[in-house]
Amino acid sequence: MKMPSHVVWVLMVVISFTAGVVHAERDAVVVGCPLPLGASYGQNGLKGITLATEEINAAGGIQLGDKKLPIKLEVVDTGDLDPKVSEADALSKVEGLITDKKVDVLVGGPNRSEYAVATMDVIAKHNVVHVASSGNYTPKWVVKFASDPAKYRKSFRTSGNIAWYIKETRDLMGFLKKEYGFNKVFILIQDTLMCRDAAGIVKKFAAEDGWEVVGPEAVPSETTDYTPYLQKCKDSGAQLLFLWNYSPNTGPMFEQWRNMEVPALPMGYVEVAEDPHFWRKTRGKCAYSIITLSEAGVTPSDVTPKAKPYYEAYENRWGAPPRGTSCAASYEAMYVLKDAVERAKSLDTDALVKALEQTDLTVVRGQLRFDKNHHALFGYDPKTSLLGNWAQWQEGQRVTIWPQAIKAGDLKIPPWLTWQK
Repeated sequence: MKMPSHVVWVLMVVISFTAGVVHAERDAVVVGCPLPLGASYGQNGLKGITLATEEINAAGGIQLGDKKLPIKLEVVDTGDLDPKVSEADALSKVEGLITDKKVDVLVGGPNRSEYAVATMDVIAKHNVVHVASSGNYTPKWVVKFASDPAKYRKSFRTSGNIAWYIKETRDLMGFLKKEYGFNKVFILIQDTLMCRDAAGIVKKFAAEDGWEVVGPEAVPSETTDYTPYLQKCKDSGAQLLFLWNYSPNTGPMFEQWRNMEVPALPMGYVEVAEDPHFWRKTRGKCAYSIITLSEAGVTPSDVTPKAKPYYEAYENRWGAPPRGTSCAASYEAMYVLKDAVERAKSLDTDALVKALEQTDLTVVRGQLRFDKNHHALFGYDPKTSLLGNWAQWQEGQRVTIWPQAIKAGDLKIPPWLTWQK
């Protein structure tokens, strides 16, 4: 039976890091990577982890005592973004890395928020640190940590928090309202619990900020014909089309939007539109749309001295620019681990927890530090926090327009949005 391509790729990655390693006690730092490898977010995470590991190993590895040790990756496919994979199955993969592979630390997922929160209890049972760097944006992670910091002290999160991304969304919408005169929004979402909840939050703050709100309209995940919903948007007189949709079927919507010349600018959370090849896939019909890439540095940027070298190295290694979610965060997590181990001078869990708590490291997205709940700090100043990334598709490229500190270009308005003139 032929193995899926992503499984073959993972095996190649694992082999590349185990080749030449003598299996004696402590001749490598073993990092377990639980990730949903059938999904783009999991693949993004593994590519980031792999690139950082290759760089660290090429420079000699991690300094531990009088030795420099290479990193050995143990990768497992949690499948947690597949609706057919249960929480118990995904968590058993995480636990297997700890009990069977004897990893020193975990970096990566699970990505699905519910499973990631449940993973905190798995980590609490074992003497191992987990740096969650891929997906897992739920605010419930922070709430759970705060409920018992002593129990969950071995869990850290660098990936992101939807609470911050909602603030970014609100601030960007405020900017569009103030600077360009937008004042009416049509909310169009995927019909899932997460997207419905998110739409409720957007609707609430938009109304508070003086927007006239239409919707939300919810579409089934299998939808490919968006024309009835786009016609509603067009008829409503909305100027902003706010999207929240992770379905792989969302691509046709942009082509239909362009063909209908809907006079509302698309903006939002659209997983397929993160793809650096999305312009080609939509034949340029995604032009002018604004999408979040979650992470500063996945588009060309000088946000920190690490950003440009990361972007170039990623593109050289994988033959394409970083896609978005999980790429930079997972890459950074390996350097955070290296930094903490070298400061702790140990892989002892207690020493590693203490060192991670004191992290103050310049990374791709800004300055990485943890708050009291072991969550990376996000903000708008790259000298004190990590930054997100809102980009507009312009001339075949994703051009960052928000936050202002890393803006690479000005917003462009479709010529058929005559109301804006």
